[in-house]
Amino acid sequence: MRKTSKIILLVVCFMFLMAGQVWAAEREYDIVRANGSVTREVAPDTAFVNVGVTTQGKTAEEARNANAEIVNNVIASLENTGIGKEDIKTVGYSLRPEYSEASKGKHIITGYSMSYSLSVKVQDLKKVGAVIDQMFADGANVFNGVTFTVSNRKDLEREMLALALKNAEEKAGIVANAGGRTLGKMVLANIGSVGGMDYNDSSYETIALYKSAAGAAPTQIMAGNLKVSADVDAAFELL
Repeated sequence: MRKTSKIILLVVCFMFLMAGQVWAAEREYDIVRANGSVTREVAPDTAFVNVGVTTQGKTAEEARNANAEIVNNVIASLENTGIGKEDIKTVGYSLRPEYSEASKGKHIITGYSMSYSLSVKVQDLKKVGAVIDQMFADGANVFNGVTFTVSNRKDLEREMLALALKNAEEKAGIVANAGGRTLGKMVLANIGSVGGMDYNDSSYETIALYKSAAGAAPTQIMAGNLKVSADVDAAFELL
């Protein structure tokens, strides 16, 4: 029993000793922390056009059939413009009844409304306006906006993070040198954020205004540049 107690005591002492050594190791150097940030403007090379088709009918089948006919025409026209099926995606599909309020608070179904939304990937930004015009001409009547983005998102993200860390290191180096110290290796880093690679513009009017302008000029879509930013918080050893 005494032998067991001695072993336990030795183990506890060893643990405290090791903990002290670890604590001492952590305190062997001083650190300086700095936040690095970088912002850059990049030109988008891809657009996602989001439009919809909404139809009504006295029955669900009537609303669905009318909707399907328009959507099929829209998709066929898109494929004729060189946009592949892999670049056309369904992002919304719903069918709901429409009611009218009768006497005594009762609701009566008067018809049905069918909504279908498409997202179209356009890799030639010069064609974005023509794609929108074509879909509207084929019967699309809801416009949900255009999202501009970049195709090399991962590469750009890595580059921006590296630049943000370099900025943090430069700031820490200035502080270290001002205090008569030298900057050592990085001992800690936290990624704050990486963003700004998408821009959505939904300011255009719906097809209702489109149809009211006879002989309207083709839609001109100007993407502009995207502001991409990254933030990194890092700690460096002081020598």
